[in-house]
Amino acid sequence: MVHFPIKQLPYAPKFTSAFLLMCLLALSACATAAKILYPVNEDPLSAKEGAYQLDPLHANVIFSVSHFGFSFHHGRFNKIEGSLELDPTNPADSRVYIKLFADSIDTNSSELDQMLKAKSMFNSAEHPYVVFESERITLLTEKSATIDGMLTMAGTKQAFSLNATFIGSGTNPLSGLQTIGFSGKGSMKRSEYHMNEWLPFVGDKVSFTIEAEFFRSK
Repeated sequence: MVHFPIKQLPYAPKFTSAFLLMCLLALSACATAAKILYPVNEDPLSAKEGAYQLDPLHANVIFSVSHFGFSFHHGRFNKIEGSLELDPTNPADSRVYIKLFADSIDTNSSELDQMLKAKSMFNSAEHPYVVFESERITLLTEKSATIDGMLTMAGTKQAFSLNATFIGSGTNPLSGLQTIGFSGKGSMKRSEYHMNEWLPFVGDKVSFTIEAEFFRSK
């Protein structure tokens, strides 16, 4: 009996196309089923109340600063912890806590990273954490709020505000845990935290963007 490689068979293209179509249909069916079984809630007032922990695998804190007026240089913190006490019926009673590990700063330049960890900047040896603790949450729209609190950085504590936007909540289909996500934006002057290196050539204003998911333990 003679065996032919499948690519030599006259019906191989039709077989391959049919197989790929079946795979695509199966994937589409799985995606549709996932949306039905694990719907995303887009109403923040319908989110589940309780204590949440920040998911470090799905959280990013990115900052940017003017570089000589030519561009905006970006960096991030690779190690983040946090928590959320959520009361959707009375958002003002909710609380947010975010802790960044200063030693995890990442600008895509190891030389610059070391400069930023030095005593004249973050001083990560003596002040290993950058901490934000909310004190007041004020609703602006159905899905947005101002989060006012205190930011402690390089040994100095100052008032800091985040403009937060609710993204969605629901059961995470992979973990099975109740999950909620937010985006946040804010800015501060680093000189107010005595981080004066390279001023005024490198900008004083530092802008932050936070993308974070929080999960509730069963």
